[in-house]
This record gives sequence, structure tokens and C-alpha cells, in this order.
Amino acid sequence: MDEKPEIIRIKLEENQRRQTQSVPTKAFQVRIGDNKTVVVYGRIQGYILDALLKAVFNDAH
Repeated sequence: MDEKPEIIRIKLEENQRRQTQSVPTKAFQVRIGDNKTVVVYGRIQGYILDALLKAVFNDAH
């Protein structure tokens, strides 16, 4: 006997869809000049953060 799983379609309300999308939150902010500020948000990927910090602090090892 072949058993086929039942597929049930679920429709989410509009306000439930918004709750699943995350709102970016600021992790930290660094002023690097008179008119320059770097803002880093919480869900940044590690390799992007590494490249950003190396670019901003180019003399740090």
C-alpha cells in the first residue's frame, strides 16, 4: 500500500507575516571621522564584519 502524506495549505494573516520578518537592530556604532560613522547591525555575517573591521582599522592586526 502506498501512503501519500496529506498536504494542507495554510494561509497566514498579514500581521503574522510581519512578525516572521525580523527588524534589523543596531549592534554598535563607531565614529571614524568628523562626518563618518559606521553602523553595524546585529545579524551581520562574520566574514563581512571581519572585512569591515579590517577596512576601518587598517593598522590593527
